[in-house]
Parts: sequence; structure tokens; C-alpha cells
Amino acid sequence: MKQWVVGLTAIALLAVAGSVGAVEDEPKKDKKVEEGPAPKVEKDEAVVTPASWPCPPAYHAAPAYHHGCAPAPAMSYSYQCVTQYQTRARTVCEYVPVKSTIDAVEISYEEVKTPKTRKVTFLKEHREERPGKRVYYKAVTKKRTENVWVCRWVDDTVKQTTYECKPKAPREETYYTYECRPTQTKKTIQVESCEAVLTKQQRTACYTVNDIQAVTKLVPQLVQQPCPPDPCAPAQPPQVVCVPQTSYQCVPRTVLQSYSVDVVNYQRVTKPVDVVVHGFETVKKENKRMVTEYETVKVVKDVPVKVYKAVQEPRDVTYCDWEKVEEPIKETVISYKEETREEPYTEITYKEVRKPVKRECTTWQMQTRTICETVPVQVLVPVPTPCPTPAPAYYHHGHHGHHGGAVIPGPTCY
Repeated sequence: MKQWVVGLTAIALLAVAGSVGAVEDEPKKDKKVEEGPAPKVEKDEAVVTPASWPCPPAYHAAPAYHHGCAPAPAMSYSYQCVTQYQTRARTVCEYVPVKSTIDAVEISYEEVKTPKTRKVTFLKEHREERPGKRVYYKAVTKKRTENVWVCRWVDDTVKQTTYECKPKAPREETYYTYECRPTQTKKTIQVESCEAVLTKQQRTACYTVNDIQAVTKLVPQLVQQPCPPDPCAPAQPPQVVCVPQTSYQCVPRTVLQSYSVDVVNYQRVTKPVDVVVHGFETVKKENKRMVTEYETVKVVKDVPVKVYKAVQEPRDVTYCDWEKVEEPIKETVISYKEETREEPYTEITYKEVRKPVKRECTTWQMQTRTICETVPVQVLVPVPTPCPTPAPAYYHHGHHGHHGGAVIPGPTCY
């Protein structure tokens, strides 16, 4: 069993080493290989470690002589999942700028000046004086006699009607007034009120309490020998002793408790109450007074007044008149005649000039490159675990009889 496990482990390690060596040899072909960080090995705590294999039963053959030694203890292996970081090569495609020089034509324009003449038509001004006549109207001041209306103050008499208020003979008049006086009356009335009454009531509460109790159990335990066993002595069966072990447990317990509470009740009670009722009463009073009456009388009388009247009277009036005036003048007549002349000018044209030049051009090309990256790899690593091997037992079949092997059972688990 041990040789089979060791063989499988060696084959797995050789396969991993071969893959790593092949990966490390590939980047040497390309000079642009980018190397990542150095690989490191760390345990993956999230991966569950499989259970170890059980120890195989020990089969021991009897030695050829009575004084032979016990064989070496057997070994078992358990496997643990470990994360290793290994280097891998990967090809990446990317666009790379490539600069190149191309032939181009540079186009420019040059200015060309050509002297020329052209005909220009323009209007020329001609002035000519002629005799003429000017007519206009002139303002002249004149006087004449006219009847004019004038407003003046004049004395006059006007009849005016007025109304006067004259008193009559006084007379006695009787009138009544009413007063509202407050009154108070004592009265006894029945009033209902709500009173609170305390009453005691018995109630019961039930709750659960956890009690801690000690529980003693007998647990089997293997007795350890203080000294190692003699390899040449016969095998002794393992000794198992039951040892008392005390543990504490929570045991629920129901508790019933009685208590009393005060309950407030309300009831209606009718009681007599003395109150004072406020009211009002009306009182009639007689009064006398003297009343004087007035009457309106129409009065017509003559009143002297000054009146502003319009009176017509003659007056000398100055007015403005317009007279027609004619006088000789000299006027200038302006006319325009069309004339032609030649004048020089410069004609400007542009000539196209082509010049071959070299220019830089940038293009993008796809290229591949190999990069090295570190990736995690799950690897099973064997962990050796020694198994306890009991001492062999020897049986005698005569003085020179056959020596046979025996199977010794392991410890019994309870």
C-alpha cells in the first residue's frame, strides 16, 4: 500500500515539473516576453481537505526463529489540496502605430501682376448762369377801426329767494325707557358624576426557567502504558477503562406564580349641588321732556349785485397782411455730360505651383506578442501519517513445528 501511494505521488510531481519546464522554455523564443511576479505557494483555506485514508490492517508473518524482531510500523497518507501559482505564456493581439514616409504633392498659389489699361466713363459737371425772377410774399403791418366786444362790471338788482327756519311754540312730550337688570336665584340641582373605584383581582403568571444540572456519564478510555512494549514479549490486548465524565445541561422548568393587581372601575353617582342661576329682568321707566319744533318759511327779496357784461365799442386794430414782391435774380444751372478716358490698372492673377515633398504617415497594424502571467493551480500534496502497529504474537506448534502468522485486531471504538 505504501509503495503504491509513493509511486502515484512521484508520477504527479513529475507531470507538474514537466509542464512547468515546458512553459518556461516557450518565452525564450520571443525577445518581447514580459515576465510577471515569481510564483508562490500558499494553502487555500477555503478548500476542504479530504479525510485521510484509514490505516490498513497489519498482517505479520511469523519469523523463522523464535527470537525475531517486530516489523517497522506501517505509514498512511492523506492528501491536502494546495493552491500553487505557476507561470503561463499567453499570446496577445494589439494594434501598434507604424510610422512611414510617403511621397506627396504640396500645392501653393503665386501672385502674378499684369499692367493693363481700361476705358472709364464718368459724368462731368457743367455750370451756366441765366437771368431769372424771384416772387415771394412779404409781411406788412396795417391799422383799421373795428367794433370790439369788451366785458365790463355793471351794477344790477336781482331777486333772491331764500328759505328760513323759524321755531314754533314748545310742547311737553312723555316717553318711556326700558332697563335690563341682572338677577341671581339660588337653586339645588341633581348632578351625575363618574367616580373611580379600586378593586383587587387575583391573576396567575406562567413562565419557564432554565436550570443547570450536572449529568455524569461513563466514557471508555484506553489505558496508556508508561513504558514502551517489549518487542520480543508476547502482545498484550489493549486495556479499556470506563471513566466517569460530568457535563452540565440546561433543563427547562415551568414556574406558576400568583399575584394580585388593582383594577380601576368607574361608576355613575348622583349628588345634590347648590348653584346660583344668573338671569335678567326688564324695568320700565317714564320720562318727560320739552320738544321745540321748527317750520321752514320762504322769503323773497331784492339783492344788489355786480354783473360782468359784454359791451360793444369801436377801437383801432393793428393787423398783419401779406404783399406779393417780384425781383430779378441770376441763377446757376448745373448739368452733367458723359465723357470717356483711359486709365492704367494692374491685373492680379494666381498661378498654381506643385512641389513634390516627403511626409510622415502613421498607420495602425495588428501585431502579436507573448506575455507571461501567473495563474493559480490546485495540486494534491500527500501528507504522511504513521499508523500504530501492535506487537506480533508468536505461537509454538511443537519444538520444530510450523510457525504461522496471526491477525491482531486494532482498538475497539465505543
